[in-house]
Amino acid sequence: MIRLLARKLVLIVILLPLLNLLGFYYALAHPRLVTIVGSTTQGARPQASYLEYARGLLRGDLGNVGLLRVADVITTPFKNSLILVTIALVTAVLIGLLFGFVSISPRSKRMSSIALLVLSAGSSMPGFLLGGAVLSVLIYRTLYAGARNTLLPLSGYGLDEHLILPVLVLALQPALHIAKMAASLLEHELQQDYIRVARSKGLGWWRLLWRHAWPNMLTPLIMTIGEVMRMMVGALVIVEAIFIWPGIGRILLLTLGLRLDARPPGLYFGHPQLLASIVVLLGAMLLAADLFANILAYLFDPRLRQHEEVVA
Repeated sequence: MIRLLARKLVLIVILLPLLNLLGFYYALAHPRLVTIVGSTTQGARPQASYLEYARGLLRGDLGNVGLLRVADVITTPFKNSLILVTIALVTAVLIGLLFGFVSISPRSKRMSSIALLVLSAGSSMPGFLLGGAVLSVLIYRTLYAGARNTLLPLSGYGLDEHLILPVLVLALQPALHIAKMAASLLEHELQQDYIRVARSKGLGWWRLLWRHAWPNMLTPLIMTIGEVMRMMVGALVIVEAIFIWPGIGRILLLTLGLRLDARPPGLYFGHPQLLASIVVLLGAMLLAADLFANILAYLFDPRLRQHEEVVA
């Protein structure tokens, strides 16, 4: 366990400063940051020094965006993104495990052909395609079908029905990915000799599943969930842009000058200290997901601990 933590922490210590450096200089060097028409910051911001920025970091100062501190700019959006990712992750895990288990027939102990087709197609479909399709249907229903209002809010922030569409779009592909992995693992385990022996003793389906198959499936499922967390972080920017969710992904787009409303870039555009901080936050989320999955797999799988003891 100590070796695992040490390796992961060394990786974090190396990668996060590197991401910070790359994000800072990307904001300064990208050609589009000085050629977009209508930028309120074009030519107005002096070239920042990374050395001065690094000195400020050592003092706990992330820099300023106009009269605002970078820390104040990113704190609330980061919390909003964490809320969205957490709820979507829980939703994906629950739905994925449920779909994965029901895809296996208790009689044949194999995955049905329909379930295989749906899970394979769904797990490879980008979630933003679903988001665009859902928005198109709701907008058509409102504008052309005579509906007085939309069934669900199309944009905005709120811990109510505003969460439904972003969570659905963010969680769909990961849920199907988990379902496909769970079904494949369960199908494989149910064909093993120890399962046949347990069945010959008259064990029922659910007892067979939870007492025998589930423990051997747990570690790869945990690693799959860690992979799903990284998928969600990667899709976060697009989902927040589609549903105008005020998270760190939208701040990233504004910093890069990418706006869906066709307005000129604003104050955040091309700001090196802000972009460097956002890149570090997103990188930290990806690395934390990997670390969390590895720790859980180590804690729940005694075979990993035994292997470490043998190596030691």
